Order: sequence, then structure tokens, then C-alpha cells
Amino acid sequence: MANFIVLEGIDGSGKSSVARFFREKHEEVFLTKEPTDLPVGRLVQRSAHEETSPFRDLFLYLADRVDHTENIKTKLDEGFTVICDRYWGSTAAYQAAYEMIELDYAENIQMPFILNPDLTILFDIDPEISLERITHRENRTKYEREDFLDKVRDNYLCLAKKHDWKIIDAKQSQKDVLLEVKELIYKETEGIE
Repeated sequence: MANFIVLEGIDGSGKSSVARFFREKHEEVFLTKEPTDLPVGRLVQRSAHEETSPFRDLFLYLADRVDHTENIKTKLDEGFTVICDRYWGSTAAYQAAYEMIELDYAENIQMPFILNPDLTILFDIDPEISLERITHRENRTKYEREDFLDKVRDNYLCLAKKHDWKIIDAKQSQKDVLLEVKELIYKETEGIE
């Protein structure tokens, strides 16, 4: 049976590495991410390197999600397990970190345009550690500042509590994180191992 699994967390938390692992090991897994590589998603990616209004970014993410959600539905209908590296929670957590947008607003405005995941896993990590992990990356974004990521992390934890997301300690070794994610997927869905 197809499942929709979302991996949330700040950059450097390890969610993308875990998502790639499942895609490489399982044919029935379709890996996707936000922002997408669709036309609006490319605008979103560009805005991550520009000083733009949080409201502009919120609505760009929302427009990208409308197309993305249709693609997710199609893949689920085809029998794939879809693993999404970021979804609506990232938009809410990041845009509300600017403090001119309330977390509830950033969350609620997206609800008509989302597909509810079968499982959402938050990769929780201290921003100081996550920034150490990504120091080698080129094209750093405007979001990759410790003070900002502290707010994002707080927002993620609020969303996780409200929506009963599963939380893993992402400062563990990659092997331990992967093992914990495998156990959660096996326990919480009818999906992959």
C-alpha cells in the first residue's frame, strides 16, 4: 500500500540523506522535496538567496505546493510510497520565524492545499550543530543563521506537538538516525523497511 511520509527539520539535520537512502534501496519509493524543481519552485529557490518579504515567500511556497501536491497524489495513485523532504511544516516554521507572520496563520493558510501525510518525522537538532554540518556548502541561504534557526526549531517543535509528529534526535550518528527512522516507518505505516 502507498504511504505518504514527510521528513521535516532545519538544514543539516540529516533528513535529505535519509530520504536518499530509502530511494536508493527501494524501487517503490518516490522521493520529492520542497521547494520543487517546477517553475514556481525555482522562484522559491531563488528567493532563498534574496532579501524578500516573508509574505511573498509564503505565497510562493503555497503556489509551489499546489502543483507539488498534485504530483504527490499521482504517485500515490500509481502505488508509490512518497517520501517528501520538507512539506507544509517547513513553510510554516520558516516563514513564522520572521515574527511578522504568526505560526497559526502560516499553518492555516496552507491547509486547503495539502495532502495529509501518513507519517511526519521531525529531525530535531540544535542549530549550532546543524550549521557546523553545513559549513562546507556553497550557495548558503538567507535562512542559515543560528538566531533565525533557533526560532525555526521552536516553531517546528510547536507544530510537532500540535500534530503528533514523531521527533527524532538528529544529532545522533547517521546510522542511528537511519535505524530510528526505519523503525518509525515500519511501526507507523504499512510501508517500506
